[in-house]
Amino acid sequence: MRVDYRFCPACGSRLLPREVEGRWLPGCPACDFVAWPDPKVAVAVLAHDGHGQLLLIRRGTPPAQGEWALPGGYVDAQETPTEAARRELLEETGLELEVERLEGVHHVPVGDGGGLLVLAYVGRLSGGKGRTTPEALELAMVDPARSPELGFSAHREALAGWRAQGG
Repeated sequence: MRVDYRFCPACGSRLLPREVEGRWLPGCPACDFVAWPDPKVAVAVLAHDGHGQLLLIRRGTPPAQGEWALPGGYVDAQETPTEAARRELLEETGLELEVERLEGVHHVPVGDGGGLLVLAYVGRLSGGKGRTTPEALELAMVDPARSPELGFSAHREALAGWRAQGG
């Protein structure tokens, strides 16, 4: 999600182009606010059953609607990334997660904005009752070696990293 600032959120003055560290960015002439194109933070969950099977969802919403993906979504300001991983999995699938470790951090450039940082977590499914939702039209437990193509580059990278680490 990109925010195009036209006015300073601190003092309301009109922002003007300003060179900062070799880049032209919207800046406030009155209070020195600079609109840095910071990345959003999201999580992706490599949720396994402890017997070598990985949970995938078929997305019900854009982007990548109808494609296979790892469960996940944005980290809210009041939660830790691991809390976000558990919440997103529960919201999308009705399943609970015991987070085991961070697989990796993946950067996704987004246009000329700040991009997206995807924190991929590995965890074991620990309870709940699987169900479909508007965000996850289908759930599937798959052999990670025979996974269908995933709709997001960060998810493909996370899956490859998980496989390289031995699952």
